[in-house]
Amino acid sequence: MKHYLFAFLLALTASLLIQHDAFAQKKSTKVSLSLGGGVNLSSAQVGGYYDRASNATSRFSFGFFADKKIKGGLSARSGFFYNGLGREYVQGYMGIPIPDPGDMHMQDEFNYFTIPLQVKYSFRDSPFSLYAGPQFSYLINVTWRPESNTRSLITDQFQRSNVSAAGGLLCAFTNRFSMGFEYQSSIGSNLDEGYKANLPTDTKYELYAFSLRAFYKLSN
Repeated sequence: MKHYLFAFLLALTASLLIQHDAFAQKKSTKVSLSLGGGVNLSSAQVGGYYDRASNATSRFSFGFFADKKIKGGLSARSGFFYNGLGREYVQGYMGIPIPDPGDMHMQDEFNYFTIPLQVKYSFRDSPFSLYAGPQFSYLINVTWRPESNTRSLITDQFQRSNVSAAGGLLCAFTNRFSMGFEYQSSIGSNLDEGYKANLPTDTKYELYAFSLRAFYKLSN
């Protein structure tokens, strides 16, 4: 229950920050608020206990994003969004892949609330901008899917809080509509330290994703 309470408080805090940004827009044109969403093509670097070839799986992300102009083409970027990550893999026996896996394709699905803290640079007289920085995530849950119609929670195997690095390229097609391509990768292991202590020393599980998102600016 405390995990859900923490998630609620995190969402409430982010909501208040977003409302503050929206209110600030009435006093300053240097803050802009956008809605954004898209697809994450996600996988993981694994080793030890989880050492099975990982394939990419598609997940969704959506939320609010705020830009605060600092000077010239430089601005600060933050927000609050749902961030779906995961991986697909083939179950084997003692590390040996099954020759004809059939329905043995499995997925680990991670559901996060994420707050990015990034720096963005917009090129002069150009629709393009670059951004990079850390992002802080709270793990809602992790679902293991051995079959398409079967799900099991494995949340206790992973850290509730996660720090990742993210960076990307944005292209503005109009004053309000833009699209972005992003790469994000966990900094360090996603595994719970207590759980990891009982596994082989070379065990690792580090999520990463390539993301394509569309953004709609609510104000100019």
